[in-house]
Amino acid sequence: MTSRRPTTKSAKEKAATSERVLRDTLLRHWTMLRLVPRHPVRTTSSVLTKALLAEGFNISKRSVERDLDLLSVDFPLICDDRSKPYGWSWKADAKPLHLPGLQAHEALVFKLAEAHLSSLMPSALHASLKPYFRLAEQRLKDADTGRGPASWPSKVRVVSSTQPLLPPKVSEEIFRAITQALLDGKQLSARYLARGAEKPTEYRLNPLGLVHRSPVSYLVATAWNYKDPLMYALHRFASAKPLEQHARPIPGFELDEYIGSGALGFRYSDDPIELVARFHAAAAEHLRETPLAKDQTLMGEGDFVTLTATVADTAQLRWWLLGFADYVEVVAPPALRKEIANAAERMAAKYRAA
Repeated sequence: MTSRRPTTKSAKEKAATSERVLRDTLLRHWTMLRLVPRHPVRTTSSVLTKALLAEGFNISKRSVERDLDLLSVDFPLICDDRSKPYGWSWKADAKPLHLPGLQAHEALVFKLAEAHLSSLMPSALHASLKPYFRLAEQRLKDADTGRGPASWPSKVRVVSSTQPLLPPKVSEEIFRAITQALLDGKQLSARYLARGAEKPTEYRLNPLGLVHRSPVSYLVATAWNYKDPLMYALHRFASAKPLEQHARPIPGFELDEYIGSGALGFRYSDDPIELVARFHAAAAEHLRETPLAKDQTLMGEGDFVTLTATVADTAQLRWWLLGFADYVEVVAPPALRKEIANAAERMAAKYRAA
């Protein structure tokens, strides 16, 4: 019988194996760094382990802990070890790892996003994007010659069509809790001060959406086991905490449909109404270019025109009509005509008394 000597790997095979191990380690480290959030949001080694396993890395929790300790030597990672499980995060002011060759038009997108989307971003997302916003701002400054994309922010403004109001103050901690619960599909334990109430009431909410109706942001949610969505102004939350329980969905609920139904205009009824109103021609001119509804008609010539349109029955409709003062007369529906007439009489009485 001939004995076989154990085979050994060639130097080339060893080098290839070593290169593959190094490449896998670098890829794992890069993925870990990408998964660690920016302070004040934190993550744990257990959460990172699950995320890495989902990415296809065969790794243990203990190995993740060793990697974090190793990476924190060369990268601005911080560990909150005041209680277990320890929380890991990037330093709040850490520079982004990558944004190679940021072009002026790309920097412009970041700048516009910061200006117009900040109030709609979850806090964790906004915090993670802050270094990119600063980098984009510097890139635009460096490239600003008065022409091209870099000059765009100084040449464009968004102006409210209504009287501008200062936004109410919303606690950053509460905003973070609400957006995190919405993002994760979790229930929310909250204390909410309803308009006119003397003290907050305890709620268990099922978040459905976030709507910004300048200058106020609202959480659309159901309470407890109720099925009717309601709006909760973010600045009226006294406290908020995401729970482990999954939020109860409403089958078929669509945020766009909810908004389109007139909910954000504070509905008086679920059924639309056919508005007929007689406008001074000059006051109605803008409605030819920006119609009130798809089925709108404007009839008549001379000093007055009659508008007919199917609209949501909302408080916002009433505010809009009253804003025209004596330049509009509501003809129908009769109930709305009476309501506007009573409001006009009360206003006139106040001015006569003065």
